[in-house]
Amino acid sequence: MAASSNRSGEVRPERHFLDPRRWHAEEGDAGLIIILILQATGMFIVGPLAGSSPFRTDVLELFRFGVAATAILIVNPSRLVAVSVGVTFAVSLLGTALLRTAQATEATHLVNICGSIAFELAVCWTVARAAFDPGRINLHRIMGAVLLYLYVGLIFASVFHLAVNIWPPAFSGLSARSDSWSDLLYFSLGTLTSAGCGDILPVHPFVRGLSNLEAVIGQLYPATFLARVVTLEGAVTERRRRKGKEE
Repeated sequence: MAASSNRSGEVRPERHFLDPRRWHAEEGDAGLIIILILQATGMFIVGPLAGSSPFRTDVLELFRFGVAATAILIVNPSRLVAVSVGVTFAVSLLGTALLRTAQATEATHLVNICGSIAFELAVCWTVARAAFDPGRINLHRIMGAVLLYLYVGLIFASVFHLAVNIWPPAFSGLSARSDSWSDLLYFSLGTLTSAGCGDILPVHPFVRGLSNLEAVIGQLYPATFLARVVTLEGAVTERRRRKGKEE
């Protein structure tokens, strides 16, 4: 096996092009930006327009495939994490395919939602490991922390979607034109950021509790954890600047 050396002169074995550990070592932090772009596009553009032409659900699944591929190949080298992301994505994709058949039942719909939640949690786990691994805080890792914030809203939207199918009517004000996922994503992000317009309201007591929990997370996460990460990055940049002046 061929060998290569890093910046410190340490000799390391050459990894295969498709080895996730090689992608993680070379482009791991940049992968967080890729997932952020894909996820933000899916959440704010493709998702809300998924029911109208030309933004069909197939396009949304394509974005989710891009997220899964990036998470497996670039962001995290752990085989356990890669398998978790791959399996949950496959289950979610299978559930989506079964929903388009004549044999689709309510149970199929619930399994599809649960598969989507599991996939989102697996990607969230991947991003958290990459963003908060030991090492210097940089812009890519800050974007990873922002991505986690968006995933909080996405996961709660899927949980609300599950609640709508288990405890109807869990909400008042939902549109009857579709399966309501885009409306629930809109409600979830409004709750997370405390910018809700009040047009969709939780009715079931358990859903109200989840809404309160999301609102608390939405206030505490940026004010404490995300602010701390940004502060650490600023401190590192300042130390490097001072060191450069001294040299």
